[in-house]
This record gives sequence, structure tokens and C-alpha cells, in this order.
Amino acid sequence: MDTFVLWAIIIIAFVVIGRQLYRRFYDHIQPQHSLRVVITGKQVRKFMGRARQEETDLPPPRVSYYVCFRPHSGGREREFQVSEHLYEQLVPNATGTLVIKGRRFIAFEPDEVILDND
Repeated sequence: MDTFVLWAIIIIAFVVIGRQLYRRFYDHIQPQHSLRVVITGKQVRKFMGRARQEETDLPPPRVSYYVCFRPHSGGREREFQVSEHLYEQLVPNATGTLVIKGRRFIAFEPDEVILDND
């Protein structure tokens, strides 16, 4: 029974790693293209780290930033992880051009840039 569990873990690890590699190579060979989109939402996700038993303080949470885009021409909404800097600049209901390569976010170019000269 122990060897069965070991082989099951090895097979699952190969499947998970293989799937990640396939996604990375698939996205790499896809052409880069643009979509006219509207920003439908923003979300922050925090993941708490684990502390050792002898530590009393919790480690700071790992924060990920996500933005949802919906194509003007219809189609399904897409969510991409973005940098904190870009997340703070984007506002819901803004329109622009989303540049993607496969399932990977490349850039977002807003339609109009408003400069605040205060």
C-alpha cells in the first residue's frame, strides 16, 4: 500500500507540473492580440502565510491584485492578475484596449488619459 501511495503522489506531481508547463508554452506560442474592453471590476486577494509554532507574530499577508475585463464585442469576462501600481490606476467602467497573448495579460491602454495638474 505504501508504494501505491508514493506512485500516486509522483503521478499527480507530474500531471500538475506538466499542465503548468503546457500552459506556459501554449501562451508563449500564441500571437499577441488586442481587444476593446471595459473594466467590470477589481479585486484584492490576501493569502496568509504560515508561522512556526515558536513565532508569535504572523507573517504579513501576500496580496494579489486582479482586474476583470469584458469585451465590447461580447464574449466572456476575463480576469487577470496585475501589478499593484496598475491596479491602483485602473477604475471600473473605464474603456480601453487590452493586449493579451494566449491567456496571459500583457498590457491595458485606456482610451483617454486625464492629467491632473493640481
